[in-house]
Amino acid sequence: MEVGPSVAPLERIYKLAIPREIAREILEHVEREYPIEACGALFGRVESGSALVEKVVPLRNVLGSSTAFWFDERDWMSAIMSAKREGLEYIGLYHSHAREQPLPSLADRHRMLECPGEVWLIVAYRPGGEPRLAAYRIDDYGSAVMRVRVELL
Repeated sequence: MEVGPSVAPLERIYKLAIPREIAREILEHVEREYPIEACGALFGRVESGSALVEKVVPLRNVLGSSTAFWFDERDWMSAIMSAKREGLEYIGLYHSHAREQPLPSLADRHRMLECPGEVWLIVAYRPGGEPRLAAYRIDDYGSAVMRVRVELL
């Protein structure tokens, strides 16, 4: 007995390819918001385990915090629907940490469980320092956090 519509699982992403001009957009957003955690959504194309980011949409950190982020879900869904109309796929989120290493916090790992398969790009940034990027995903509740290779194009 089928209870509802069947939904194809998200394709597992192992590599996140980011054109340098889009990486610059993300970094400019991070710099503007510092020390508040910046956040936004990633859109593009996914094929054979590789995601190419073609568009980013900054979102407002409604927490206004330097140690945590979240956004208005209506703004997030509006960005997703707009990107779908443009023929782009939702890849995941980006956000910043005001520290040296781009590692997911405990709160990040808990939030990642809410959207399994989604890629989370973390930008570690401090003024005067070299920004560092790393991406992660969790496939399901029983999975560990997995690193996704980031490639700047």
